[in-house]
This record gives sequence, structure tokens and C-alpha cells, in this order.
Amino acid sequence: MNEIDRHADRTRETADYIATLAHELSELADTTDLAVLRYLLEMARDEARAAARRAEPGGRDD
Repeated sequence: MNEIDRHADRTRETADYIATLAHELSELADTTDLAVLRYLLEMARDEARAAARRAEPGGRDD
């Protein structure tokens, strides 16, 4: 595995982790009626998922 592949793997793993955390936080915000915060966290989750897809070999943003 070369340096570019390692960087892409780390980017993908980091983006996946951020997506997971953002989703968990959005669910927590939902339980306390923080609608705007939930929305922003879901937007962050969607962006992190897109970044993870772009980091995949041959990845692209849908």
C-alpha cells in the first residue's frame, strides 16, 4: 500500500467515524427538541458520508 492509498484509507475511516458521531448526536438533539441542531448535525453526517465515498477507490460524489 502506498502513501496515497494510506491517506485515502485514513480519510475514509475518519469521515465514517465523524458520520457516526454526528448521527448519534443528532438523535440526542432530537430527544431534547433541538430541531435546528439536529438538522445541522444531519447535514454534517451527510457531508461526512459523501467525503467517505469520495475517498473510496474510484469514489465519486453522488
